[in-house]
Amino acid sequence: MNDHELTLYEVKCSIFDLLSNLYNENPLEDTLVKFKEIFMSHFEIKDAEILLYDNNRFTPLISNLSTQNCGQVPETYTNDHPIFNVSFISHVAGGEYEFADDSLIIRDVHLAPLAALLFAASEKWHAFALTPHLKALKKVFGTFIGQAVQMHQILEKEKTYRHLFEVAELFNSTMESDVILDGLIEAVSGSFPAYEVHLLLSNEQKGKTNEYRLFDYANERASAVDAFLSGDLTIENAADISSSLMNAPIRGRQGIYGVLQIIAPKGTEFTVSQKSFIRSMASGAGNALENASLYDQSHRLVDDLRLVNEASRELNSNLDLDEMIAFLKDQFMKAFRPHEMAFVFYEEKRSYSISPSSTALFKEDAGEKYIDAVSGRFSRGEEAVFDANTNRHTVDKDEFRSLVALPINNGGEMIGFVILMHREEYFFSFDSFKLMRSLIGHSSLAISNIMLRDQLQELVNKDHLTKLFTRSYLDGIVTSTIEKEESGVFLLMDVDDFKLVNDSYGHTTGDLVLQQISTFILSIVEGKGIASRWGGEEIAVFMPTATVEEGLDFARQLVKGIPETTDPGVTVSIGLSGWSPDDVKSYKELFQTTDRALYHAKNYGKNRFVLHGAASAMKSR
Repeated sequence: MNDHELTLYEVKCSIFDLLSNLYNENPLEDTLVKFKEIFMSHFEIKDAEILLYDNNRFTPLISNLSTQNCGQVPETYTNDHPIFNVSFISHVAGGEYEFADDSLIIRDVHLAPLAALLFAASEKWHAFALTPHLKALKKVFGTFIGQAVQMHQILEKEKTYRHLFEVAELFNSTMESDVILDGLIEAVSGSFPAYEVHLLLSNEQKGKTNEYRLFDYANERASAVDAFLSGDLTIENAADISSSLMNAPIRGRQGIYGVLQIIAPKGTEFTVSQKSFIRSMASGAGNALENASLYDQSHRLVDDLRLVNEASRELNSNLDLDEMIAFLKDQFMKAFRPHEMAFVFYEEKRSYSISPSSTALFKEDAGEKYIDAVSGRFSRGEEAVFDANTNRHTVDKDEFRSLVALPINNGGEMIGFVILMHREEYFFSFDSFKLMRSLIGHSSLAISNIMLRDQLQELVNKDHLTKLFTRSYLDGIVTSTIEKEESGVFLLMDVDDFKLVNDSYGHTTGDLVLQQISTFILSIVEGKGIASRWGGEEIAVFMPTATVEEGLDFARQLVKGIPETTDPGVTVSIGLSGWSPDDVKSYKELFQTTDRALYHAKNYGKNRFVLHGAASAMKSR
C-alpha cells in the first residue's frame, strides 16, 4: 500500500467514525466543521472553508453560523459562479477567501452539488490530487455529506412536524381568536428569531392580541396584496427597505383572513422547508380562525334568534305604547350596548316628541343636534343611517363616533325613528345593523297597531264634537276611584238657556259654543282631572284627590271664564260634591247629590256654582 492509498484509507476510517455518530442530535454545522478538520488534518492544509449547497446557491458554513444571529446575510454563489471550475482561485469581494487557491466540489451519486471546499492547497494535496484516488475520495466525501445533510433534514423535519403538531393542537383546542393569533406569532417568531414577524388582518379583532395591524389595501406592499388576493405565498426582495419579504395568506376554506409577513435581511433566500413551514402555519391558523369565527357566529345567531323570539312574544302581547318602547329600549341596550339611545316620533308640522324611555342625553339640549341631523338625512331620502365614523360628516369632532338610525314606519309612512350612538369608531358591526333593522321592522308593525288601537280607543272614549271624554268613560274612572276609597270632587255643569242659543243662532252656532266651552275647560283641567260630555249641553268634571277648596276654585274659574271665551257669550250653572274615605258615597249617591247642587244653582238664578250641603249659592266675582 503506497502513501496515497494509506492516506485514502485513513480518511475513510476517520469519515466512518464521524459517520457513526450522525444519529445523535449534534447540529449539522458541528459535524461539517469536524469533517473539514479531518480533511485539513490528513492533507496538511492550514486554511479551509466549507460552503453548503441549498436553494441553488452555495452558502459559507461558518459565515452562516456567525451572522444569522446578528441578522446579516453571508455571501452566496450561484450555479454559474467560477467556483464550479476546479481551478478557481478565489478573490471574492472583501477578500474573505483570499487564502484559497484551490477548491473541491462535493457531489452526490447523481452528480448534484452538495457542498464545496475552498482551501489553501498543500504539497500533499497537490500530489494526491494527481492520483486516481481523488475520484474515490470525492465519492467518500459525497456519501458522507449526503448522509449528514439527509440526517440533518430528517431531524429538522421531525422538529418542524413536532412544532406543527403542537401548534395544531393549540389551534384545535381553542375557539378564541386571540389565543390562535398569539400562538401563531409565538410559533413563527420562535422558529425565525432573527426575522421580524407581522400579522396583517382583514378584520379588526376587538379585545384580541395587539400583535397585528389591519390590512390596508391602498398602502400595503404589492407582494402582500398579491398574497392576499391570490391565496398563494409570495416572495419579494425589497431593495427600498433592504429586506427580503415572505407573505403567506392566512387562508381558511371559506376565505382569506389576512397575511403572515416575514421580514428577513436583504438577500435572504428562503429555503423550501422554510416556505413549507410558513405555509402550514398560516393555513392552520386560517382554518382555526375560520372555525373560531363560525363558532362565534353560531353563538351570535343563537343570541339573535333568542332576542327576536323574545321580542316577537312581547310585541304580540297587550302592551301600551310606553311599555312597548321601554321593552325595546332594554332589548337594544343589552344586545347592542350603545352609550345613548332615543325613540323619536313625529307630530304635526314635522315637530317631534322624544319617548320618556330615551337615555339622558336626549332629555337635554345636547341630544338635539343628533336628532336634527338624522331627521334631515331621512327627509333627504335616506332609508337608514349607518355611520361607523361620524367625523367624516362634520368639521367638529363629535363625542359620539358611531351612529345608527332606523325609521319607524306605519303603512309606508315614516312616523318616527330610533337612534343609537357610541363613542368608539366602528363600534356597531354591519351584522348588528341588520339585526337592528329587522327588530325595528317587526316593532314598527306592533307600534303602529298600538297607535291605531289607541286612536280607536280615543274615538270610543271621546265625544266627537267636543273632544271631551264620553260619559261611559268617566263613569268607569269615578267608580274605580270610589272603590279604592280615595277622595275627590265631582262637578256637574249645565249651559244656561242653551235652547235660546240654538233657537236664536242655529244649531251650528250652538255646536260652536259647546266647542269653545270644551276648549276652555281642557286648557285648565289638565293635571287636575278629566272632563266629559255628560249629555246635550251638560258637562261633568272629575277631580281625583282634589280637596273641596280646590273644587270650588275650579268652579269659580269656569263661571268666570266661560262667558269671556264664548261667542255669543253664555253662562253656566255648576253643582259640585266632594267625598273622602271617611264619608264614602256610591257613584249613584255622588251623582244625585251633585245633581241636586246643580238644581239649586239654577234656582238661585243661574251663572253660579253650588256646593252640596252649603247654605247658599256662589256667583263668580
